[in-house]
Amino acid sequence: MTGRPRQVPIILVAGFLGSGKSTLLNHLLRHSGATRIGLIINDFGAINVDALLVAGQVDGVVGLGNGCMCCTVDDDSPEGFAAVVGRLLAPRAGIDAIVIEASGLAEPRTLIRMVAALTDARAVYGGLVYLVDGAEFLATRARHSELDGHVRIADLVIVNKADLLDGAESSSAATDSAVADRAAVLGAVAELNPTAPVVLTVESVVDPALLFDPVQGRADVDGPRQLSLDDLLRAEERAGSELGDCSGHRHRHLHDEYQSVSFESSAPMNPRRLAAFLERPPNGTYRIKGWAHFGLLDHREKYIFHAVGGRIRVDAAAWAGEPPSTSIVVIGAGLVEQEVVDGLRAAVGTHVDDEFGILSITRYSPQTQGSPSL
Repeated sequence: MTGRPRQVPIILVAGFLGSGKSTLLNHLLRHSGATRIGLIINDFGAINVDALLVAGQVDGVVGLGNGCMCCTVDDDSPEGFAAVVGRLLAPRAGIDAIVIEASGLAEPRTLIRMVAALTDARAVYGGLVYLVDGAEFLATRARHSELDGHVRIADLVIVNKADLLDGAESSSAATDSAVADRAAVLGAVAELNPTAPVVLTVESVVDPALLFDPVQGRADVDGPRQLSLDDLLRAEERAGSELGDCSGHRHRHLHDEYQSVSFESSAPMNPRRLAAFLERPPNGTYRIKGWAHFGLLDHREKYIFHAVGGRIRVDAAAWAGEPPSTSIVVIGAGLVEQEVVDGLRAAVGTHVDDEFGILSITRYSPQTQGSPSL
């Protein structure tokens, strides 16, 4: 049970032209800190990283001092996709999370299937993040019927350009109509996807901790090193501020809040009930992570799980000397904390006569799990 490969979440970012995808990617790169992001995109031109040129580009891959890598993808076949992702998953790359811009590469539904079909044990589905232009959503929806289908399968919906809805930059006379527009947009999103968390943003500012677990720190490399992406972008921000450009700090105005609800138990969990919670989490849940023990005679392992949008992965590991326990974190937006806690409390307890209950959990292991149907 030892030697479990390090899991790397693969987050898909999709949305119509102008919704804010490139701005979101730029924001994540600027605020990745010690987290090493692998970025798969179609066009470097939309990403504000001109300083990448100083790093040098070889075979479509740019290597940076902080370990970030950007890959351009021209081959949208499953084999070509798997090969590119495999390069980022390689241990020598040291990538902590992979972010894929879906536009031009594949329809979101197709891309989810491609991620689900990956056989690399290190790859774990990180969710479909779908951006909509709040100011244009209703009009775009009327022109493009496929938008409804995209929102329906999203694991997280970002309503961007919220400042054009809430009247923050409008005259007081326009405030009432702006608020009405906001209610109409949020109502339409909720009708299409009533369970996904919805985050309102300006400039696509989302806390990276909502999408993946940020790395808290890394030991500095001794000796001279190439400037990292964070170094280069922060230097650009400082330069803009010195010139009186507000672009360096405009991203500090956060319009989104994510929630994190924790649950711990020393008592065993009921595998069938816990599986039901993971499969149908409370509304507003984006991802669930943690581990559990079930107190079953033939299944005493530590079951480590990762769930996004009902897509679940479970790995078994040894306890490494610590007493068996359960520790679960539910992350999302618009969560009702008591509902989360009550749902997990209801999953505490074993059913000694439920011989096959553990299959509800083990069927999500990489050895038995098939690709989800969409």
